[in-house]
Amino acid sequence: MIKITTSLFNYKQILPMLAEKGRQLFGPHFRIYPEDLEVIIPIVAWILRDEEVTKQFEIDLRKGIYLGGPVGTGKTQIMQLLRCIIPDPMNYEVKHCDRISEEYTLKGPSMLYNYIGTENNDKYNHRIWCFDDLGAEHTAHHYGSSCQVMKKILLRRYDLFTQFGTLTHVTSRLTTGAIEKKYGTDVRSRMREMFNRITFNKEARDKRGLVLCS
Repeated sequence: MIKITTSLFNYKQILPMLAEKGRQLFGPHFRIYPEDLEVIIPIVAWILRDEEVTKQFEIDLRKGIYLGGPVGTGKTQIMQLLRCIIPDPMNYEVKHCDRISEEYTLKGPSMLYNYIGTENNDKYNHRIWCFDDLGAEHTAHHYGSSCQVMKKILLRRYDLFTQFGTLTHVTSRLTTGAIEKKYGTDVRSRMREMFNRITFNKEARDKRGLVLCS
């Protein structure tokens, strides 16, 4: 049972509103499960800039969100849904990492401007992105050369974060050990600085086959 000690916001009103919006976006089967509140409430608090509740959950408002957990737990839907309540200056776009990798294969390094800007001209891109399903992407190939696009993007987004406070969000099914194995210790270390890590329990149910709603 989650107990919010004190807050300027009424979460008992916000959560049903989000559930209703979720049904509009994803279908009548959508619901917010009680066991998921430990994941959802800290992210809602981050979006609302609710200092009291984020402090309770040890969430740093200066960092982005890393939402982890098994396949089918609703990570992507949560990050899409919460865009409905985030103020414009903090709004973000959700994009699957494999599509970003495919984009590199088609367009080459020039596509990186969309995510990190152009370092040579000091034209940085501070747009807030949520990179969905990190680790599920294929290695990109462009004219015979291969590239771990998400590794390149994350390292550069880290530089933007440390220099300017540029925010990034991520969803992933990978454990921290799997992230290190795929991207290296440098990426894992920087991600620890960039993100508030919020994760579903490894035993969390796969909701894709459920049709109940409330």
